[in-house]
Amino acid sequence: MDFEERVSAARLAAFEAEVRGAETANDLRERHVDYFETFVTVTDDLPHSFLPEFEPADLGSGSLDEHQAIVRVESLVRPLGKWGQPLDDLKRAFDAKDEPVLRGFLDIWNTSNIRDHRPAFAAWRDQVLDEIAAPNWPERLRDRMGLAHYSDKRLPIPVALMQYTVREVKAEAADLGAAIMFAAPTVLDSVPWEYFFPAPATLPYGRAMALMPVDDEKQLLAEMLHTRLTYLPHHIVGLGTIAAPSAPHCLKELRNRHLLAVQVASGRGDFGEEMP
Repeated sequence: MDFEERVSAARLAAFEAEVRGAETANDLRERHVDYFETFVTVTDDLPHSFLPEFEPADLGSGSLDEHQAIVRVESLVRPLGKWGQPLDDLKRAFDAKDEPVLRGFLDIWNTSNIRDHRPAFAAWRDQVLDEIAAPNWPERLRDRMGLAHYSDKRLPIPVALMQYTVREVKAEAADLGAAIMFAAPTVLDSVPWEYFFPAPATLPYGRAMALMPVDDEKQLLAEMLHTRLTYLPHHIVGLGTIAAPSAPHCLKELRNRHLLAVQVASGRGDFGEEMP
């Protein structure tokens, strides 16, 4: 929380009420996870991330270009497990544009016990065109978007590249009664995670910490949260597998290089602090 500038006083008070009494760092971490599972991972309501009373860092929900394309990489481990068929079967249906099969799969995936209403971390498509066009797009996007949880001993991981528009997110958010549906991410929008790095409030959007060292601010990827979207067949634009881990890099190096790029991008040399 030391460098987090986007958590409002109201939301901080709600969080502190949930973690009050924590006596050790481990206890605080566990209570943070409890907060996330109770108030961010919700199944039929809006998470704290978008509730007006907590003053989210609204990214201009009402004024964003409705035609802008958004992308998100999703693990298919759980939905394929529930569907009971392998990725190859889904790929055949995708290649054949077999909409009944795709809808059957999505009907399972969209259920609340697999996809809840937690905020979705996502990026603008036009910032990752090179990664999308690469043969190894699953690994390239994983590394650029900082998805470190897709680079561990659980490999290989079947994934889908999902693409949709601002208009689609806003339409479903309206049905949920959400006035704010796009927000900058904060440290309270996930469990404690060493690969999350808050961005200064003076920067539009968050900035995803990539899984490879960045050389300058132009490599930073804008990161956003948005409200839940029910997936439809046309949202699937790619299916693949993350088979290789990220190149090994020291977390300290990643964080310090990312910090420098964020400081330059924001003109805020006072923001944050290097890991010693």
